[in-house]
Amino acid sequence: MCKNLKRVFVAVLLAVPLIMAGGVKDVYAAEKNPCAKNPCAAKNPCAMKPKPIRTNAITDKAKLMDMGAKLWNDTKLGTSGAACATCHPDGNGLKKTPFPKYLKMPNDIVTLDQMINFCMMNPMKGKPLAWNSVELTALAAYVQANAKEDDKMMKQPCGMKQPCGMKNPCGKK
Repeated sequence: MCKNLKRVFVAVLLAVPLIMAGGVKDVYAAEKNPCAKNPCAAKNPCAMKPKPIRTNAITDKAKLMDMGAKLWNDTKLGTSGAACATCHPDGNGLKKTPFPKYLKMPNDIVTLDQMINFCMMNPMKGKPLAWNSVELTALAAYVQANAKEDDKMMKQPCGMKQPCGMKNPCGKK
């Protein structure tokens, strides 16, 4: 009986400091609530393998810019016969002001990708480009590289005198 009493006494003596320090409580809390664990002990989410945006990643900026230049001049992106370059020759009408920003033509605050797709659907009468497509990335890169701030800036590219020749898609309903 004395041996058992000694064991209980030793166990209590060892347990009391843990209880007083909150050690047992912290262990219990960590088991019940994973958020109570040290966040530094968790795996680094930035070190995990990322999910790709596209099946084939873009790694060659020169090829991307070449694609952007071709798309910029491509009248087959829509059915109106217009290309991006039709209304924005040499980057005219493209302000360097960072996006998102208010633009009069869509009468909205838009991102660059949204504005590209607005033009695809409206003046060009085409289909919008997918948000993660190489084509949209190429056009956005081309726009940023060719935007100009000068005295020839227009409030709206469709306000130019016959920017699209006789087929002004901006005036069509």
